[in-house]
Amino acid sequence: MSVTSFQNLNKGELTQLLDIAREAIRGHFSNDLPQPPQLDLYGKKLLRPGASFVTLEVNGQLQGCLGSTSANAPLVLDVHNKARASAYQDRRFMPLTEDQLDHLTIEVSVLSEPEPLLVGSEQELIDYLTENKVGVILSDHHNQALFLPQVWEQLKAPKDFIRHLKLKAGWNAVYWSESMEVKTFTVTSIKGKYF
Repeated sequence: MSVTSFQNLNKGELTQLLDIAREAIRGHFSNDLPQPPQLDLYGKKLLRPGASFVTLEVNGQLQGCLGSTSANAPLVLDVHNKARASAYQDRRFMPLTEDQLDHLTIEVSVLSEPEPLLVGSEQELIDYLTENKVGVILSDHHNQALFLPQVWEQLKAPKDFIRHLKLKAGWNAVYWSESMEVKTFTVTSIKGKYF
């Protein structure tokens, strides 16, 4: 099922997703075994297969960000699983600790279906991104990297955005290949403090 239907989530539905992410993290610190969301508590839109990313920041610094681009599970479960993974399984960071919770911010991003973008060169991609501040997935052979649209807040110039995305994928900054595949997507997101 396409995830494009999630672009019309209302504030209440997005708030529910943020609460699910909070509970997924909170469950790790309780004495009870963490439980996935109870599906019968949510409306049909949130039970459709969906793809999400959960981004965690502590004192404004990235602490974890994991997600998926394909809709394989109900959105509420996807957000739950990605929140736990971002908090405790992102290999770039030490697992989240209880003393970080007072300074924790959570952002849930629900992705549209990634769409292929046909470009003949890196310059064509830069030109496109000058007018379209979207999320981008670059892939070539076995390497791939993704930036959410929120990364534009830090990397405002399309050339810098692409250069950092290539470095994230493990290529050098000037790498480009005729077999490079580009996909773009948008997100609907909500951000809030843990407490």
